[in-house]
Order: sequence, then structure tokens, then C-alpha cells
Amino acid sequence: MTNILTETRDNVRVIRLDRPEKRNALTGPMIEALLRALEAAAAEEGIAAILLAGNGAGFCAGADLAEMKALRDDPEWMAARRALSARLLEAPGRIGKPVAAAVHGKALGAGAALALACDATVLAEEATLGFPEARHGILPALMAPALLRHLPPRRALELLATGRDIPPGEALALGLATSVVPAASLEAAALAAARGMALLPPGDLLRLKRLCRGEDGA
Repeated sequence: MTNILTETRDNVRVIRLDRPEKRNALTGPMIEALLRALEAAAAEEGIAAILLAGNGAGFCAGADLAEMKALRDDPEWMAARRALSARLLEAPGRIGKPVAAAVHGKALGAGAALALACDATVLAEEATLGFPEARHGILPALMAPALLRHLPPRRALELLATGRDIPPGEALALGLATSVVPAASLEAAALAAARGMALLPPGDLLRLKRLCRGEDGA
């Protein structure tokens, strides 16, 4: 079981995290399946945009801590897992199609970073973002780049070092969310956001993404 579901709504590929009993916490196989789903949507000619969402009570609780604890004494596995997580957080920005996240409930750690990696991050009014790694004694090394794309260093440090929840109004004010909507209209709003950015051909949109990130060679 990969715990990833996909469906197509008109020209939008919906990719849904489906591990609600674990708040959609990400395992290695789940990340691999999610990357495959993103790559497939990016390559499919009839797909204009991509929407990420989660089943159950929240978008994503981050990395599966049970998996990490079970294998933390294996340095090769840990290095491979970090590299895999980094690939996932880079993936939305490397796709020449708009990628939107529909965030309800909690998006924590790698789940919050994944939402921020998308081109549009739409939050339900009851949603919260958070990077709680420091509260568990974990250095949030992969989370820092996700926040630094959006925030000044001192503000990013405060959020990472305290691990506090970020309510939707603050997320919007900080630029971590592109919009905040009632829960009942979350997916419709996120679908509209994804479709609304699908004006340019994929090659041009990818170039625009790189220009907006300030990357050389755009």
C-alpha cells in the first residue's frame, strides 16, 4: 500500500495523501509513490495543473516518526531518507505545471514544507501550519530552506526554534499561504488557484518559476 490516491478533475490531477489513521504521516514508500504521481502528472499531456490534498483530519503530520526512530541507527538509510525528502520538497518547483496545495487541519514539519513548496498554498480557516521538530529535539534542517524562500532569516528562526503553530491569518500575513477560505470551499478554491496559473506552456511556466525563485540559468 502506497497510501497515495489520484484522480482527474477535468484537466487537473488531484493527488491525495491517504493515510488518515496516521494523519498522513509520510513514510519512505509513500514519498516515492508521491514523487511518481507528480512525475506522471507532469508528463501527461492532458493535465494542465496539479492539486495536492489529504484525506482524514489533516493535510499531513510530517515524517513518520515511528519509521524514523526504528531506523535512526542506520546512517545509510537516514542519508537516503533525507535525500528522498529533499527531492519531494523540490519537486513542485521543478514541474512546468502549476501545483496547488489544499490544506485542512494540521500541516506539520515535512507536511507544512510540502505545502509551502507548492505554487499556491490554500488554507482552510481552521488549518494550521507548524514546524515542531525542535520540540522533539530534532534539528529542522530540511525545513529551514522551505521557510527561507518566504521569510526573513530571523522570522524563520523564530518559527523553527519555537515549533509553535502558525494560524491561518498569520500564515496569510507572512506570505506562507496564498489564500484562506472556508473549509467547505477549500478544494474548489485550490482547484481554481491551480487552473488560474495554467496559462503559459509548461516550458515557459517552469522558466517563470525559476525566475521567481531567483535561480540562475532561467
